[in-house]
Amino acid sequence: MVNNVSLNGDGIPASAEAQRSLVRRGYDAISVAYRDDDGLSGHDHLDHRGQYRGWIDELASRLPRAARVLDLGCGCGVPATRALADHGLDVVGLDFSATQVARARQLVPAATFVHDDMATWEANPSSFDAVTSFYALIHVPLADQRRLLTRMAVWLRPGGWALLIVGSGRWRAVEDFLGTPMFWDHADRDTYLRWLREDGLEVIWDRFIPEGDCGHVLVLARKPEE
Repeated sequence: MVNNVSLNGDGIPASAEAQRSLVRRGYDAISVAYRDDDGLSGHDHLDHRGQYRGWIDELASRLPRAARVLDLGCGCGVPATRALADHGLDVVGLDFSATQVARARQLVPAATFVHDDMATWEANPSSFDAVTSFYALIHVPLADQRRLLTRMAVWLRPGGWALLIVGSGRWRAVEDFLGTPMFWDHADRDTYLRWLREDGLEVIWDRFIPEGDCGHVLVLARKPEE
């Protein structure tokens, strides 16, 4: 059992709702340990702020000023949401950790934050010029991810952009993360690229982002103009 939740034989909570709840409780518990108020990582003790800034600078260069951007799984708002807001973008951050959202509202007052679950939250069609998500989709149960990517494509305006960190290889596990159990679930690179194309997006590029002896994939995709 994990916090009185029924587990499969592999130690993973049996339902998608319980899997998402494990992630939410985990980030409530490790919010500051994972990312301090300056955006420094407590996970690997490296300063990734310049890396995030480079990614967001590249995205912002493709957007009109004051474009509306959704940051899915925004966490405490630093460094990614803050970097988006620093470009003068109209940023909405979404996260289901109450602790993370409370910190984000203090740390990035220029953005708007929504406390909700990306797996079930809805937005109006064509309501965003861009959607970003950094190291958050990989915590969403895979079937929920697939549906989320389809909904995300609908939320984008024609000509809109998606900048996403996704998995490099297939993996599903619950492991200790900064002292709390954490759930991960992701497909492989080729599957994500195929899903994005099935949802009508054009993949502009994908880049392997190393992390220790493994890594993730950063994807830039675009919704065609009508």
